[in-house]
Amino acid sequence: MAAKKLSMDRLRGVVNMGREAEENMGEHLHISVLVDPNAAGWMVRAIRDALVPTRDAIVDVSELGGVPTVAGIDVGIVISGGSEESVRNAVRYFAGARQHVIVVAQSSLDVPETHLPAKLGQYVAEAVSSEHGPLLDRFANALLDATDKDVSCAANFEFCRDVATARLVSRCAARNAFMGVADFIPGAGMPLMTMNQLNLSFDIAATYGHGLSIGRAPEVATVVLAGFAYRWVGRILARVFPALSLLVRAGVAYGGTLVTGRMLSSHFTETIVLPRESVDVVAEVTVPDEPDEEEPADVAEPVRRVYYTIGPNGVVA
Repeated sequence: MAAKKLSMDRLRGVVNMGREAEENMGEHLHISVLVDPNAAGWMVRAIRDALVPTRDAIVDVSELGGVPTVAGIDVGIVISGGSEESVRNAVRYFAGARQHVIVVAQSSLDVPETHLPAKLGQYVAEAVSSEHGPLLDRFANALLDATDKDVSCAANFEFCRDVATARLVSRCAARNAFMGVADFIPGAGMPLMTMNQLNLSFDIAATYGHGLSIGRAPEVATVVLAGFAYRWVGRILARVFPALSLLVRAGVAYGGTLVTGRMLSSHFTETIVLPRESVDVVAEVTVPDEPDEEEPADVAEPVRRVYYTIGPNGVVA
């Protein structure tokens, strides 16, 4: 009877982990983007293409200048093109409101000194690179650092998925390695480590847009079977190297979790939930006004830039 109750408790625990991952996936995100008119076109396009939300996220985009909106947002982003005073003022405003802000630039020269005290400086991060790939990697890391909604970020923005998954796997592997060393009751650590890996499987599924469903059953079974396999390998190695049993247990727990995480990540990459057809985020309309033929060209009105608010799946809000 006790064994049956324990099994039911574990089953409820697994279901609760799946529900929690699904809730994390559905957390609402609100991002405010300020674009410096002098920012490099390739960089603006890179951030535009990256920030196309596929779930419950809103991306507000406006031209740099004036007082930015900070109420109700999760993170602010300033795409800098070297407009030092405007960038500095925007960053100081976000940080002064205790709001995380990321400065995206192609050169460190485009990131001005803010002269903020340390307690406010912690809200400011940078993503700087002159190359597309490294810029998005650094931007993904900065965005995940700036919010605790890492699962939601990854579910909404594809460029965040690899970084978010790697972080989830690394954290779980570290926890399991500690449990492998601190297994004071022989055999008690294995169920806990397996539950950690099950939790990891739900979180990784959520980063790829998959919620709790009966379709997760094969993955759950695979994770459980992998846990038994790692335990078997650990026991054999501990017998072969008895003097290194603690290191062996920690190594198998850490390495096994990494293998499971990569296996799950590979699986979900192939079964990714694709968004519906969407329009471009950061939809920029450039309207050059033609000068009058009788007037000199330098009196023509400057180029006007219009930015839209983009909602889930790129729909204009």
